[in-house]
Amino acid sequence: MSEETIEKTVEETVEEVIPRTDEEKAQMYSAMLGSVSVITNALDSNNDFCSDMTAGEVKERVMRSAGYCSQGVAMDDWGSEDMSTINAAITAATNYTP
Repeated sequence: MSEETIEKTVEETVEEVIPRTDEEKAQMYSAMLGSVSVITNALDSNNDFCSDMTAGEVKERVMRSAGYCSQGVAMDDWGSEDMSTINAAITAATNYTP
């Protein structure tokens, strides 16, 4: 396949938008709440979760979860789903300084 053909195929793939089902949205929302739990527990010094990690490793862990949440929140098909808990966790992860 030529480079031009590959680029055209990639462009066509990127432009194709497949609507998510309500079930897919619910699964992602649930997964994002799981990431909120990871962030909250990792940043809670009274919690044993991530207690075997260095502060830098905790930062990496919470930022991975925050990144996943940020991508999810950025999707524009949520309707009236409340993202305040998720946004608060993203902020907490971003503001965490090891």
